[in-house]
Amino acid sequence: MEAIYEQSQDKKVRLSATEKLSYGIGDCGANVIVALASSFLTGYYTDTVGVAAAAIGTMMLLCRVFDGITDLIMGALVDKTKSKYGKARPWLLWTAPLMGISLFLIFNVPASLGATGKLIYIYLTYIFQNCIIYTANNLPYNALLSRMTLDVQDRAQTASIRFVMTQVTSLITNVITANLIASVGWRSISAIYGTVACVMCVLCFLGVREHVDAEDDGTVKVERVPLSKALPALFKNKYFFIQALMFMFLYINVVTTGSMTYYFCNSVLGNIAFLSWTSVAGTVPAMIVNLMMPGLVAKFGKRKLMITGATIMAIGSCIIGAAGSNLPLVVLGLIVKGFGTGPIMSGIFATTADVVDYGEWKTGVRSEGLVNSCTSFGMKVGIGLGSAICTWIIAIGGYVGTAEVQTESALASIRFGYGYFGAILSLVVLALCIIMNIDKHIDQIQRDLEAKRSMA
Repeated sequence: MEAIYEQSQDKKVRLSATEKLSYGIGDCGANVIVALASSFLTGYYTDTVGVAAAAIGTMMLLCRVFDGITDLIMGALVDKTKSKYGKARPWLLWTAPLMGISLFLIFNVPASLGATGKLIYIYLTYIFQNCIIYTANNLPYNALLSRMTLDVQDRAQTASIRFVMTQVTSLITNVITANLIASVGWRSISAIYGTVACVMCVLCFLGVREHVDAEDDGTVKVERVPLSKALPALFKNKYFFIQALMFMFLYINVVTTGSMTYYFCNSVLGNIAFLSWTSVAGTVPAMIVNLMMPGLVAKFGKRKLMITGATIMAIGSCIIGAAGSNLPLVVLGLIVKGFGTGPIMSGIFATTADVVDYGEWKTGVRSEGLVNSCTSFGMKVGIGLGSAICTWIIAIGGYVGTAEVQTESALASIRFGYGYFGAILSLVVLALCIIMNIDKHIDQIQRDLEAKRSMA
């Protein structure tokens, strides 16, 4: 067995720099949409369209029910997909134009519609964009990493590069958008960003390959996994459920505070242009940490770094909560929080690929699609609940989008949502990181799976 393992190690595929960058470009495309939606969509609905915050929150909660169904369906579709490009990769190409179209639709609510008509339009376009198109693009994208390589360090490095690139994308998107809202308008912004997202998804498709189970000519040998076989195996994978919860609470944290940024800068600080400063303060530290992640993972492991990151996020959020309208102190808190966000965001996606491997090692069934539904489901439930919770918090405080001056209770609710609520969620993520102890199995898993493939 040891001789077989050594032979398989010699044949192990290492990803090229081009593939790692191309993989990151795919998430940049999706993140153009996520950044715009998470930071500006609720503000667009309440302040531009004029829909009540509570109604938007309810809509986003109800959509989560449909979301869970589409994630499982998409996971099963990925497992059944068979093409010369593989299981996951072709979906990036198929969904690319729809990603751009769906973004344009959600940011262009017709002004001629009445209150009921606007809400119906918002429901339909939000479900189309978030529950259908984003699922069909992002679930296969996340599954792709586990099909590009089995090497743990290669995955960690690819995930780190990905998040440096997506954090730069988020920063650019937030800074440019904050300065373009008044002069350009949502129609032009959504059209431009939708086109950019489409192009980036296509570039990702062109630049990556599925090396796992690939033939010498590059054609991918795909084994279709029926749902009747994959689903029972999924339920035996305990880390699937932990990972789904971790994604959910992490993205509730990211999106609640991200959505609250618009209200915080506009109402508490009194200047929407400060959104640029807050974006830089939170993003640059995370980028710095992600550049260091491959070396740190090799030395300490993903789990320890994620535990440390969640702790630092909680501390940073407490500083933000205590800062009130003191901009320098807010920026300090965001910088601290950013240093914690880096290892969490990089580590969690690399860990999902480990969960796929664990499932195959434990049950003999490799199901990238269904296992990665934990990623997609957790992210989208987090994104949806995060946006909904943001609107509920400001609604409880009495926020009125069309009012020139907000009440003190409305401002207090915004400050809580932007600071202390993030600390509470960070502690939940910390608890999940502690029980996510898959690292103790990973060396044995890699040895056994490599040996299995060498004998196939």
